[in-house]
Amino acid sequence: MALILDTRFLIAHSFPKSEEEREKMKNFLSKISKDSLIIPSIVVIEFIKIAGLTIGLETAKIKLRLWIGSGAEVTPIDKDTAFLAGEIASQHKGVPIADVIIGAIAKRFKATVVTNDPHFTILDVKTIWYN
Repeated sequence: MALILDTRFLIAHSFPKSEEEREKMKNFLSKISKDSLIIPSIVVIEFIKIAGLTIGLETAKIKLRLWIGSGAEVTPIDKDTAFLAGEIASQHKGVPIADVIIGAIAKRFKATVVTNDPHFTILDVKTIWYN
């Protein structure tokens, strides 16, 4: 199965709120170890921006490179994704453009998004969460 790692998941993974959350994350990661992992390029941007404020830009980049080194693939916003995202955005004006782009990538790859963001339900995109 193809899984798209959303910014919310990468933040939760990088900054677990408790030891219990850390353990739930560890169990979830073992369950998805054989899945194809996709990180949309827009998620790279969001993660560096958000995590960089807490841990510094270089450390945020290192965390992303660890995911990439473990087999996650960074997916660019190509022409087909841009056209599909434009169509989706025109139908869902209240959904942030980053979520629209991630949703378009999920639809193109027939992938599930690892997130707890309710915008993806609005976009009719399948989601899972680590807990």
